[in-house]
Amino acid sequence: MVHAVVVALVFAEDALFFGFVPPGETAVIVGGVPARRGSVDPVRPTVTVVLAAVAGDSVGYEIGRRLGPPLLRTRPAGRARGEGA
Repeated sequence: MVHAVVVALVFAEDALFFGFVPPGETAVIVGGVPARRGSVDPVRPTVTVVLAAVAGDSVGYEIGRRLGPPLLRTRPAGRARGEGA
């Protein structure tokens, strides 16, 4: 159960920019405690967290690629480029 939550948080942080509330790195550290204690093989959590990070990054890229330009077109031109107050 803990492993699934850690993987979901890492994916959500990368894909949905959800890392402000529960940072994925903190979840990975907390999820690593059972591996350190020997109750979980450390290879499986390591591989799945890396895969979740890569998948989340790819999904986040696609979301930005598809939704970014229309979102920027809805803002005033000066604000879209970081100009103005």
